[in-house]
Amino acid sequence: MVRLTTKTSMLLLTLTMLLTACYYDNEEYLYSATPCDNTFTFTSRIAPLVAQQCASGCHEGANPSASLSLTTYDEIKAIVDNGGFAGSLDGSNGYSIMPKGTSGLSTCDKTAVNAWITAGAPNN
Repeated sequence: MVRLTTKTSMLLLTLTMLLTACYYDNEEYLYSATPCDNTFTFTSRIAPLVAQQCASGCHEGANPSASLSLTTYDEIKAIVDNGGFAGSLDGSNGYSIMPKGTSGLSTCDKTAVNAWITAGAPNN
C-alpha cells in the first residue's frame, strides 16, 4: 500500500477542488423557458415578449411612458421602422437600453427580435 505524505495529500485535495470549482454553465441557456431559435412568428414570440417586457406597466394605457404605446402591431412596427426598437436593444443611436432600469433583454430575446427585424418585421 502506498502512503501519501501530507504535502501530496494536500496537493491532490487542492487540485481536485480547483478542477471541480471551474465548472460553469450559462443559466440562461440551460433554463430558458423559450428556446433560443429563430423559427417563430410575430404572434408566437415577438408580441408576447413586447407585451411582457415593454408594454406591461410602461408602454400601454392612457399615459404610456415617453408617449409611446407598444400594444399593437402597427405601434411596434412604427418604432421598428424609425430604428428605435433596435436602438433600445443595445443602447445605440442615442437610445436608452430597455427595459428601463435593467441591463436589457436576454441574449436569446435580442437574437429573436433582431432576426424578426432583419426579416422585415412581418405581421405573422
